[in-house]
Amino acid sequence: MKFTPKLADGDVNISASHPLKELAWLVGGFVTFLVLFYVLLGFVSGVLAISLPLKAEAWMGSKITILYEGQTNTFLQQHLDGLVGVLPNDSVLHEYTFRIFLDDEEDQVNAFALPGGLIVVCGGLLEAVQSENELDMILAHELGHFAHRDHLQAMGRSLIVAFGSWLLSGDGSSDVVPWIASKLERKYSQKQEIAADAWGLDLLNRRYGHVGGATDFFKRLAEDKKDRLAYFLATHPYPGDRVQYLNALIGQNGYGVKDTIPLPKGIVAEMGE
Repeated sequence: MKFTPKLADGDVNISASHPLKELAWLVGGFVTFLVLFYVLLGFVSGVLAISLPLKAEAWMGSKITILYEGQTNTFLQQHLDGLVGVLPNDSVLHEYTFRIFLDDEEDQVNAFALPGGLIVVCGGLLEAVQSENELDMILAHELGHFAHRDHLQAMGRSLIVAFGSWLLSGDGSSDVVPWIASKLERKYSQKQEIAADAWGLDLLNRRYGHVGGATDFFKRLAEDKKDRLAYFLATHPYPGDRVQYLNALIGQNGYGVKDTIPLPKGIVAEMGE
């Protein structure tokens, strides 16, 4: 039998499909993998936040404190301690050692909670409040985030890195925590904010025996920021809606509303020095 060479049908080293099509499939698959991994990481971080040991959180807090050394404030600490002092005896928050810091160089009207019982008040917020009751409502709101562990869930995926650093338990590995703290997402969902408002309102009533001043701060915010559309995708609810929600809770729970206590004269200037 005579052998007759014959060319193969096509080149086995060349794909039958167009190279751009293969590239699209490759990129699409990689992006899909990243999205799924990101979602999975978010789910794991949420579970971790809920079950994170308090010792681990306290360790993180001790490292984050480095960022705020020298920014303690006696007046703010007294108000925070006053709120903690009226918590129910069975409150999990008694397991924390709460500390408060004043960032007087930050002009944002904001306060936020950090792991380990740390609360930071921005100078802009301190200038915006007009009574001790308003201030305590805001601090009670932040304690509400601790009660619901929102402050850990807000750390999201960074929490996994910090937790891993704690597990390694080396002073060298702990250096990553302050860096993580500086990158934290200090925002919560509107649902979390509303829940913290309700929790804070109850604590304010425990502290003063009434809830006067609970809505004053949000009323002024609503007057300054009347554009509701700007809050459509925001994490914080529209201030006017918060006022309505708080007023509804005040009525439902029968909370009393009495006169507020003005901030001591010159206290804001003193704390800013």
